[in-house]
Amino acid sequence: MEFSLGVTTSMPLKHSIKLLRIAEEKDFSRVFVGEDILSREIFTYLSIFANESRLPVASGILSPYVRSLVLIASGSAGLQLITNNKFTLGIGAGGITEVETLTGEAPDKASEVLRETAEVIRAIFRGERVSYEGRKACLRGYSLRIKSVKVPEIYFGVRGRELLALAGEVADGVIFSAPRSYLKEALKIVRKSAETHGKRFDVIKKVLWNPVAFENSKRARVIVATMLVSTPEYILKSTGLAEEAIKIRKAMKRSSYDKASKLVSRKALDEYCITGNIADIKDDFEYLAKEGFQEFVISPITGDMNLSGW
Repeated sequence: MEFSLGVTTSMPLKHSIKLLRIAEEKDFSRVFVGEDILSREIFTYLSIFANESRLPVASGILSPYVRSLVLIASGSAGLQLITNNKFTLGIGAGGITEVETLTGEAPDKASEVLRETAEVIRAIFRGERVSYEGRKACLRGYSLRIKSVKVPEIYFGVRGRELLALAGEVADGVIFSAPRSYLKEALKIVRKSAETHGKRFDVIKKVLWNPVAFENSKRARVIVATMLVSTPEYILKSTGLAEEAIKIRKAMKRSSYDKASKLVSRKALDEYCITGNIADIKDDFEYLAKEGFQEFVISPITGDMNLSGW
């Protein structure tokens, strides 16, 4: 069982560096940086972390809907250079509300876009001169000028059946972030797909990044609100949170994150967050490790999260 630090680009850099130092002291495995696409640019943030720390870095996740594949490739190549080929590229569709804000439309055909992204990025890093035309790429003989880097591992941060199945087929790892009652089913979907496509399930890295909350904070509710509105409808119905998600989505479309956070119920917090004191949370992780998760991202949503006492 591994622990890693999780931060987002919306966090002040000084606070993130403080958490990074504690994570180093506690021998965490790496640092995942989640992109708040309405905030700081993720490759700049990742580069600072890579220069500041001995810990490997990973994006968790960045969206190909708001960034060209060439930019993803060149940014990833730079990080591979800085980290001596220890960067992990985590990709996903991204938050529906945020993608709509920046592109004018919801992220459509996600399975095609993520498959295309993984295929093109790998071809570029293999040193191929890539000509490709798809939903998010139109390249004419593009090649990467940086030649001394390896193909990064590619993780998918996804939730729905179709995308989880795609992850089992295509990805090197999966970043799970979903209601507690759905996690076991999500693992089964990935396993079945991997086995169907001749892949060993045990070589796919299973990472869980659900918020960890030591208290019932406004910050925790804001994060859960953003997760709710990006969760597929069938999952919301299975957890009894579909109506709540509709109300939260309406509030967020009016850019009222404060109002949206107030609509988050105790039930939603319990489904999406890992809560309690440190002993309770560690017990929870032990249980989840037995279910099949290998790495747990500790995300700082309340204070410094008592990481110093981890």
